[in-house]
Amino acid sequence: MKNIINIRNIVVAIITIIILIWAFFNNEPFIRIAIIPFLVCASASLGRNICLMLNKQKIADIFSIIYRISFFAFFFGFLAYMTYYSIITKNYSFIPFILIFVLFGLQFFKGAFFNKE
Repeated sequence: MKNIINIRNIVVAIITIIILIWAFFNNEPFIRIAIIPFLVCASASLGRNICLMLNKQKIADIFSIIYRISFFAFFFGFLAYMTYYSIITKNYSFIPFILIFVLFGLQFFKGAFFNKE
């Protein structure tokens, strides 16, 4: 049953990677920057599921860490951009909402990398 789930995840990751590569090459440079973290996440997911099928747990854990790093880099990068944009446009009403997401993001980051098992 686990292999069926891994195969499904591999197929989804491959389809996602194909769509992202197409989008990467058919967009402007600024949009390409936004696509890169999704491409890294999809590639890490593909690698993780292939390693799980081959019973290579340590390598799968490395791919999981790559996935988390890419996700949090995009998440906090987006929040930094939103903060910058709010300050530049003098629209300070977004900043309290951004701070809430920063606090939740820090809590998720702590749980993703520093959890006690």
